[in-house]
Amino acid sequence: MQSENNLNLEINHYTDSDYNTESNFRYHYYLFIGEYEMISVIADEQRNAITSFKIFKRTSIDVQSFLEMNYDDLKLFTEITDDFKPDYKSKKVIIADTSSIFSPDSLYNSVELETYFKINKKVKVNAQVLYNKLNFQHIVNLFCVRNETLKFIRFNMPTADILHQNLLFVKACSKLEQSKNDNHVFLNFNNDSIDLLNFKNSKLHFFNNFKFDNHTDIVYYILAVVEQLEISNDWHLTIYGNIEGSNSLFQLLGKYCKNMKLGKRSSQYIYPVTMESLPENFYFTALNVLLCE
Repeated sequence: MQSENNLNLEINHYTDSDYNTESNFRYHYYLFIGEYEMISVIADEQRNAITSFKIFKRTSIDVQSFLEMNYDDLKLFTEITDDFKPDYKSKKVIIADTSSIFSPDSLYNSVELETYFKINKKVKVNAQVLYNKLNFQHIVNLFCVRNETLKFIRFNMPTADILHQNLLFVKACSKLEQSKNDNHVFLNFNNDSIDLLNFKNSKLHFFNNFKFDNHTDIVYYILAVVEQLEISNDWHLTIYGNIEGSNSLFQLLGKYCKNMKLGKRSSQYIYPVTMESLPENFYFTALNVLLCE
């Protein structure tokens, strides 16, 4: 489906047969804002179900990122703004980019957020550093969001909580049985970067985002990480993100990791039947939104 406003927007919508717009008041709403995709998710907590999953994707590679746009440009995407207008039970926004770090909560100081963030990442121009806590892991997620993006969120959803997808990725992976294996590494594949995650004694041990130019860069980086973690003799890898088993990266990694697989969707949720056409490792964090509740 193409955008009615002719704004280079491709729309794919997956819905549950039980989804009823008249019952929006009992559903939770989530908006993922990424560089070239926004994802609108409506979930029924009572049924543990994803009732609506709508992907808004920029179709041209030379267009401006959603996260770099100003408010006046963002509000032109009425297909997106119309989606979050109903009175849902709750609304949350998840920022999906690389501008995020983790810190032990023992080092957390709300007054020094930007100072601490600058040690690890560059603060965007005209932006704010926000944070979320993941109490059971005793960590804080710091992330940077441009003021124009915040304006778009606050003008449309003034009471919405704002989170970062990395927090959701850690939380979702921590629920998996593999997280109990200290030799297990989780990879989330993004457009031009990867997120790499490892647990030790069921606690977050390693997390980092790595920007790459080619697939060889990814392989060398992962091999360096497993060496640093002292698990290079016997390590396991689960891959999430929009990458298929036929991708050359998957084939290249297979030469170095004999215990590698594409991740699957969580079995604890009900998904629209129409999503069966999508590989199960696609949109892992976006399909775990109920962990935000």
